Amino acid sequence: MAQDYIILHEEKNNDNGIIAINKSVFQSIAEISISDIENAYTSIGKFNKPIQVKIVKNKLVVTADIKVKYGANVNTTCELVQNKIYENILFMTGYKVNDVKVNVEGFEI
Repeated sequence: MAQDYIILHEEKNNDNGIIAINKSVFQSIAEISISDIENAYTSIGKFNKPIQVKIVKNKLVVTADIKVKYGANVNTTCELVQNKIYENILFMTGYKVNDVKVNVEGFEI
């Protein structure tokens, strides 16, 4: 079964518990990050979600399917999206993303 959360802090000697973040939190942060970029839009499909978050052995991988505004530089837009997702997750959770993948699904006119 897939892991649904990342453990940030675990007290081994105490009964205080653990601090963990669900992967839906990372998905929401990525959606907000994409909406901050001027030439990028989330690609909403019928059968897939535009942002997939996978957690394997407490390592975070974010994949975002986007559409780019027609006429905009695709490489620059994808780089901005990658950096924004990485920086926002790091700033809001304190956790470093292992990999941010951006797939261009088409263009927005």
